[in-house]
Amino acid sequence: MGDAAIGDELPKEQYDSDTKSDPLLKELNNIRRRRTDGDKRSMFTKKENPVLLMGIAYGILYGALILSMSSGLLGQSTSLDHSASTTFLDIGDECVEIDDEPWILIFPNEDDEKFSLNAYNLPAGVAVLEYNIEEKDATDVSPGTQVQRLLDDEVNRVNEQQDYSTLDEGNYVVTFTVTLYNNSDDAKNETNVTEALSKSLEFELEIGTKGGILPFLGGEEHREVRITDSGARSCWSLQELGNWGYILLVAELGGGRETAMLAGGAAGIPAWWMAFNSLSLSVFSLLIAYPIMYKVYHQEADDILSRNHIIRLVDDIISRCERRLGIEVDHDLAKVEPRELSVDIMVPYKNTENTLSDSKS
Repeated sequence: MGDAAIGDELPKEQYDSDTKSDPLLKELNNIRRRRTDGDKRSMFTKKENPVLLMGIAYGILYGALILSMSSGLLGQSTSLDHSASTTFLDIGDECVEIDDEPWILIFPNEDDEKFSLNAYNLPAGVAVLEYNIEEKDATDVSPGTQVQRLLDDEVNRVNEQQDYSTLDEGNYVVTFTVTLYNNSDDAKNETNVTEALSKSLEFELEIGTKGGILPFLGGEEHREVRITDSGARSCWSLQELGNWGYILLVAELGGGRETAMLAGGAAGIPAWWMAFNSLSLSVFSLLIAYPIMYKVYHQEADDILSRNHIIRLVDDIISRCERRLGIEVDHDLAKVEPRELSVDIMVPYKNTENTLSDSKS
């Protein structure tokens, strides 16, 4: 009886007519279809595959956008940041549009306890950098550190760091000055200055503990910077936004969203750009991770037959065998008992005039 039922498919018309009124039969049909026709069906018939493709497509678009911005392929315009700063996307004040003008950015790196001093869009020539930190309202100003840098069309930015790890608590001002000359001789003689720009940042320095098991117990001394007056924010160019896109991405992957927001906020990155990068990473992760998790953990579970499924499936097989072999089964007395590793089946039946028989007369 078992051999007659194996591989014998029910007519498609029967499935179509019964499935609508029988939820259990519909579930069995779906499981049978997934197990037998999985390789033949279109990938879009599985609900997780379109979601996975959307995640891959979004990841490619996001990566292409960041790559094209950071490489300078989209230019150096600051109009995007300026436009966004005038909308609800940026809760801060409107940024100062600079286009190709030189500008300075100062922000603290609290992990290294140093200020990052940056100057952008500098013309070709020689740049003399001078920077120092003084107490606010100090009368005696000590000379700052001077560094000379050679600039060309490809290298149009400079970066220096000012250490504040030895300072005591208090209010300070960090100043960064860039003086531009045509050549080294002019810089040496301090003549023929082509351009000069300077920026100061007022901040309050507090000393606390970090990394201890309990507050004020066993931690390392750590200096925290609170900016009190940073002035108007300069608009960021597309290329610099692209460069910071990588930094924010790595920071969020390595330390979480809070780490990325703190790093970007300290550097003066626009809130809308930080939100876009964080949201893009979340969308990409969800659209990629959830379909894969569904494939790995849930798909096999969806195909596991429940007790009701097994009883209904065995009953269908018995009915098919009854028709095929020409026997009469007493369905009221028939019993099906699913167990852990087997299924107990008792089928009382009697022969009819159409019963197939292997006995020899």
